[in-house]
Amino acid sequence: MATVYELKRAHPLDAPSESDNPQPPLVKVITSPEFNALPNISQEGRNGLAALEPAEMNFVELYPSFIIGSFAVPDKTDPTADPDRMSFYLDTDRLIFIDDGTVTADMLKKVAASGILTKGTTAHCLYALMKTLIADDFTWFALMEDSMEQIEESMLDHSETVSSQTIMSYRRAAMRMSSYYQQIAVMADLIADNENKVMSREEARTFSHVAAHANHLADRAETLREYSLQLRELHQTQIDLKQNSTMQILTIVTVMFAPLTLVTGWFGMNLTVLPGLDWPYMAITIIALAALMIVTMILFFKKKNWL
Repeated sequence: MATVYELKRAHPLDAPSESDNPQPPLVKVITSPEFNALPNISQEGRNGLAALEPAEMNFVELYPSFIIGSFAVPDKTDPTADPDRMSFYLDTDRLIFIDDGTVTADMLKKVAASGILTKGTTAHCLYALMKTLIADDFTWFALMEDSMEQIEESMLDHSETVSSQTIMSYRRAAMRMSSYYQQIAVMADLIADNENKVMSREEARTFSHVAAHANHLADRAETLREYSLQLRELHQTQIDLKQNSTMQILTIVTVMFAPLTLVTGWFGMNLTVLPGLDWPYMAITIIALAALMIVTMILFFKKKNWL
């Protein structure tokens, strides 16, 4: 069933009288089948919205007497998941949201609670909704940056193991959010141009504020994406250091046992003419020399900080 929202001004004293505005504009949230059953919707608008519905993107298209568009809102808890989708149809008398879920209704409740809606027009309601979509996202980015800084600290002090998937998830989230804000900024700029004159010049100009805010958020997302690349490089450096340390230990062990291997091979040959085989102190001498060589190499490696 369609949900109808009556637009009201924030201050009752500023509200127009019934004679000035006997039929206030309405905002409706309806499903796709309900929209298809509406009268007085041009076939061009129906076809345009039908093409936008399956697309997971933020897009707007201006027609001579109306505007259509779609939103693909990422879930802040998991930006890489499928976004929440909704579309809209706007003309001078009505703003219709097509949503088969509850996203639009929840957003309009936030709009009503925030006090952003100060003018009783459909264009201003669309502006208020777009502004609400990105209103608190700087706070979300701050929390995301804090989480990335904790990961960086844990990698530097080796307090916990960080997986590559964790770092890549931040990179994918930043990329998805950057694309989202760039699309919102383009939408707001196109509406602000007001080429079809569906709204007043003052109302169109307010969308430029949404575009500026979205561009700032896109820059912020791009900064975090670069930060995630730095975390990935740090993580790869940590892995390389561990591998180098392991190879260093194996090399030292190999070098230390090389003399013993040589002696074992020398005296292990099936020959009777080797010098010293008949000397009774030969075994003790070999053991003492091997121990001396090992101790000498250990001291040398420690002096070079290789151990």
